[in-house]
Amino acid sequence: MRAKIQSFFSNNRQYAVVGASNNPSKFGFKILNWYDKHGLPVIPINPKEEEILGIRVVNNINKVLESIQSHQDILTHKTSNVDGLSISFLTPPRITAATLKAIASIDGYKDIVKGVWLQPGSYDQEVLDVVQEIGLYDKAVHEEECILVRGEEGLEAANVSYTCKL
Repeated sequence: MRAKIQSFFSNNRQYAVVGASNNPSKFGFKILNWYDKHGLPVIPINPKEEEILGIRVVNNINKVLESIQSHQDILTHKTSNVDGLSISFLTPPRITAATLKAIASIDGYKDIVKGVWLQPGSYDQEVLDVVQEIGLYDKAVHEEECILVRGEEGLEAANVSYTCKL
């Protein structure tokens, strides 16, 4: 799992949090905050919010993939020159599975998606089966791994320069 965690990160990577939340007690808020506090370029994905933690929200992850693929920025996010997308999932398993299937509908998604972090509670066997079916299993961090616990280790292993905002 350490190699998957390391490859999840890169200095020129765009990150997305599917299931980002405005509720400080939810992990969708805490993990978005973790990315922001580390100075990493992160896009919150939520169909109902416009802004979380002062960051513009995109309502659908496929819009992010399409912007990266077409080398276009989206809203205030500089996605035109990134090396790919790493996605943290904080949605219930049925939403995670449906979102992964939607991602697989984008031509070239395997080249765009560099990592998938399935946070505890966001996956079940069906989700793992979908990840396998769409060819992203080798890029998936799971096994109850949490970015709040292992993220800094991954950043350091990948030699990602980051700054903690306290």
